[in-house]
Amino acid sequence: MIAAIVGGAVGAGVTLGFLRLQGRSATPAVDLGGALGSSDDTAITAATQKAVPSVVSIITGDSGPSHGSGFIVSGDGFIVTNIGVVAGAQTLGVLINGDTHRHDARLVDFDCATGVAVLKVDQVGNLPTLAFGDSAGLRLGQNVVAIGGSLSDRRSVTRGIVSSLHRTVSLNAPASLGQSQLGNVIQTDASIDNAMSGGPLLNTGGQVVGVTMAGADQTQPVEFALAAGDLQPEVEQIMQTGRLVVPSLGVDVVDVGSDEAAIKGIPAGARVTALTSGGPAERAGLRTGDVIVQLDDQRLDDAHPLAQALRSRFKPDQKVTVSYARAASTSQVQLTLRGEHPPCP
Repeated sequence: MIAAIVGGAVGAGVTLGFLRLQGRSATPAVDLGGALGSSDDTAITAATQKAVPSVVSIITGDSGPSHGSGFIVSGDGFIVTNIGVVAGAQTLGVLINGDTHRHDARLVDFDCATGVAVLKVDQVGNLPTLAFGDSAGLRLGQNVVAIGGSLSDRRSVTRGIVSSLHRTVSLNAPASLGQSQLGNVIQTDASIDNAMSGGPLLNTGGQVVGVTMAGADQTQPVEFALAAGDLQPEVEQIMQTGRLVVPSLGVDVVDVGSDEAAIKGIPAGARVTALTSGGPAERAGLRTGDVIVQLDDQRLDDAHPLAQALRSRFKPDQKVTVSYARAASTSQVQLTLRGEHPPCP
């Protein structure tokens, strides 16, 4: 699937390489504080009106253009979306609210494991921005608002609730973006179509708690958002360095959620499906079929799948104790994490 991403983008000059950033004129707007806000109509209306100017349309073709959405996170033109919006893009263009001029954009970097992608529009300044909020504070039933762009100077807004937290979604191709699972996602009943996909999911305080995504889980359409808390550190790293480097065990895994673990009578965690030859896990003695259940004191569960746990708690070249289950026994090994650009299967 990564061939589809790279092939489509490179064929039209959209580079997936590690681009260094130049000419930054503004710092990212990041705010982890703030209450979740009230759920009344007044708060929702105010949050929506404040956020709309920061939401953009992303155009990914010239003839019969397809498009998705994104949102501005720095005044000098950094834009966050999901990788499905830019996968196989022929070209990348951005329509900014209130500006009829189409801006060329470049893909700075991305992560197939978390689903985030960061674009850059050059030669702009003082753009309106959105701030990240605390997705860990979300509660079931909480009101949220999804905003998407359009090819005209209008925006789409849908309202819903948080209907499920810490979901693991197994996506069908081509929406799988080169990987079959996304962990710790936020499910909502707010309507999200392909044109809105990649836009912000807001709490009623107007903060971004997720990046929306439309897809299909097996045969059923599913509307969800990538949790902002998992994406923010990666977005900041990409903006600062132009390149995403994450800690790695040198394994391919499939997340084992609590439901599957209960049904099959196995521990929750990450089941190893392949090992990188000469990688940290192989050298430490891990095998295909092992289920990684803990990294140091961080237990893997629905809210802390392996990819997110590695990115939020650990760094390349850091030593970590890996606890894993093999057959009926549990063992531990110590290894040193390596740094790599997150691969796409």
